[in-house]
Parts: sequence; structure tokens; C-alpha cells
Amino acid sequence: MCQRAIANIDISKEYDESMGSNDVHYQSFARMADFFGRDMQAHRHDQFFQMHFLDTGQIELQLDDHRYSVQAPLFVLTPPSVPHAFITESDSDGHVLTVREELVWPLLEVLYPGTREAFGLPGICLSLADKPNELAALKHYWQLIERESTEQLAGCEHTLVLLAQAVFTLLLRNAKLDDHAATGMRGELKLFQRFTLLIDNHFHQHWTVPDYACELHITESRLTDICRRFANRPPKRLIFDRQLREAKRLLLFSDNAVNEIA
Repeated sequence: MCQRAIANIDISKEYDESMGSNDVHYQSFARMADFFGRDMQAHRHDQFFQMHFLDTGQIELQLDDHRYSVQAPLFVLTPPSVPHAFITESDSDGHVLTVREELVWPLLEVLYPGTREAFGLPGICLSLADKPNELAALKHYWQLIERESTEQLAGCEHTLVLLAQAVFTLLLRNAKLDDHAATGMRGELKLFQRFTLLIDNHFHQHWTVPDYACELHITESRLTDICRRFANRPPKRLIFDRQLREAKRLLLFSDNAVNEIA
């Protein structure tokens, strides 16, 4: 029997009401649910971390191969390409923050220095019912994020990045990776996450696909298979996409000549 492919949802392309920037997308949970529905079938978000925070209601969640039934307040962290599905009722509301992965990986390296745990970061669902200080801080952060996402303020894109990183840091502090064994993370997904992190660290050096495969201790063909499975693109395309994003940023925010950027 043919297994149905897990849909990759690019929020910036498939959801017109997303607020924020190209790297940080924000919307209330209720508004997202109005668009996508309360019964979300299995899907993933290539190249993005996603944070769902619910302050009311309950969620029935399938996160990779783990099932959760949790009452708000809670948060769900979904790393890039990790499959997830969930059901909520009409009383469930909160916030959804979708952040490009290269803005989050450095936070994990700071929170877990000298370890390889970050490479196999599993999806996480945690109650915050016993964390009143975190809830008070988050209430303030969400108000700031909504303001920066909706008003055309000077430096809003930069401020959004800092606020999003603050929210991820605050919540990740409460999720000890030792308590969330990565048994649900397939070995190939770990390799894919490591590959995307390597791209972010080395695309300036113009590494080739064989360079990345060698660093990961796998063959080029296996790397290609992994990338097509989790991103539906070959590794060369993923490398090029990262270089292209950097070139666009330099064109917008630097004084470098076009030929220097090229």
C-alpha cells in the first residue's frame, strides 16, 4: 500500500494572514485554527522551528511517534521537519511562533554547550501550569511580539528576531533534553538536522555536497536520499537556498557592491 506523504506547510506561502517577517512569523492560535482547522492532519515545517503556546483549552497531539493530551497552559516545540498532528476545541487559544531554524540552533548551542543533544532535539510538549513566573513573562513577550508584527516600527524585523529568541530560550530552559529522550527522532532526521546546521555554519566557505557528506560520515547518495525525504529537495538546492537568502540580506542591509556579494 502506498503511504501518504507528510505535507510540508510553508507558513509564509500558504497562510496569507501571517504577521511578522520572512524569518519570524506570528499569529494567534485561534486565527490559525480558523484558516487551517481544529483537526490538523500530520504535517511538518521544513527549515523552521514552530512554537505553539496555549493559554486556554486542551490539545490532543501526535508529535512524531508520541501522543499527548495536555491542558493549557502549555507549549509545543516542533523542530524542523518533525511530523505532528493535533486536535483542539474552540476554547483553545494562544499563540503560534514560526522561526527560521538558523535563528534557533545557536540558542541550543548556548543552552547545551559541549553536547550533541541539540542535533537530536525531539519534539516537546510541556505543561506550564506550575510556572507562574514564566507565564507572566510570556504574557508580556506575546504583547510585544504582536505589536512588532503588526505595526511598521523602525527596526521591527530585528526586534522580532530578538523577541522570538527570548521566547524560545525561556521555554527551552524548562525542557531538559535528558528528560526528553530522542527515541522518537529517527536517525535520518537527526542527520538532516545536523546537515542544515552545517550549511548555516559553512555556506560562506562554499562547501560542496561531498564536503558535507564527509563531515556527516555518510555517502553522497544517502545524504541526497535524506534531503529528498525531509525537504523534497536535493542537498545542493538546500545549500543554494541558504546562500540566496544571505545574498538577499546583504543586498538589503549592506553597502557591498553586487559583484562583491556574488
